[in-house]
Amino acid sequence: MASVPGEVVIKTRAIVLHRFPYSDSSFIVKALTEESGIVSFIVKGGKKKESPFRGALDPLALSEVVFRQNPNTDLQFIKEATLLDWRKNLRNDLLSLAKAQVMTEMILRYAPQGVPLQEEFERLEQAIRELDEVTTEKSRIFAKWLLDTCDMWGYNLDLTTCSRCGRTLEKPAADFFPETGGFVCQACLGVEHPRARSETLQGLWALQTGDKIEHPEFTENALLTYLRHHIGFLKEIHSIKFLNETRKLFGQ
Repeated sequence: MASVPGEVVIKTRAIVLHRFPYSDSSFIVKALTEESGIVSFIVKGGKKKESPFRGALDPLALSEVVFRQNPNTDLQFIKEATLLDWRKNLRNDLLSLAKAQVMTEMILRYAPQGVPLQEEFERLEQAIRELDEVTTEKSRIFAKWLLDTCDMWGYNLDLTTCSRCGRTLEKPAADFFPETGGFVCQACLGVEHPRARSETLQGLWALQTGDKIEHPEFTENALLTYLRHHIGFLKEIHSIKFLNETRKLFGQ
């Protein structure tokens, strides 16, 4: 195949975010790569049993890929894909799988396009790897990833300071306002009734102290709501419905 002016060969690790059919035998794969950010690949013959890419381009898989990066097209032709980690344990844990799908969909829909995303790659790879580990305490993983994402995308959330008086919080906040990201201490809340649930406030406190989160679904929902008010995404992330249905199944 003749080279294209400006075309370079890239070898990089990649997390598969999404895959969908392109023809009777081929796929389109969208992946977060360590070197080039989000890349769309056309995988000719990917559906065939004898495909050399089999397993390496499954959603959530971590693989090493080699491709020619053509600056004149949005679809890149993948040359090689070597599976590094298929995330077997994660795929057998329905709740962890649902959380991983929300993370990958958020990256796919809302991360900056056409630029390197090394920090996003490192944070996502770490979170998925921890969800895949059988012995890991998992109550903080998704919430921590959401908090890190707030920071990465410029929506820093200060868990340690009262937004009204500016004092450092020495215990869980008395209230939290996801519209603004503001925490309020008991002295400033006064006789007002808090809007946030106590489970949410305890979970956000545990998130910054490093303790186990007893009811992670409330903490996760608070952070998702905060991001929704800044990005406006929540209803567009289809995997959130699967996450909520899975939470009900597990009584969360």
